[in-house]
Amino acid sequence: MTTGSVDLLIVDDGAALRGYDCRDVVRVEEVAGEPGGYLVRLGRLGSPREVACREVHGSVALSAGEIRPVPEALRERITGEKPWAVGLTGREMYLLY
Repeated sequence: MTTGSVDLLIVDDGAALRGYDCRDVVRVEEVAGEPGGYLVRLGRLGSPREVACREVHGSVALSAGEIRPVPEALRERITGEKPWAVGLTGREMYLLY
């Protein structure tokens, strides 16, 4: 891991707080007719994809020391989109995608 920090867009999917690299975010849209529903469009850094969430918390900067890789054994047990790391601060834990 290098020094410095990563700016992450933090969203709540109803089960966990997720973090996405702000450089990858194309657009955040409110879903019409869905109170508290948002669609985050990603794809500036890789393949285009969309993530639905209940709430957008904003952005947070995590230092390299606050980011821990997810062990491969744990990643294999997770269904769906798999986090590459966990962000840990004094107050919160974020799954990083």
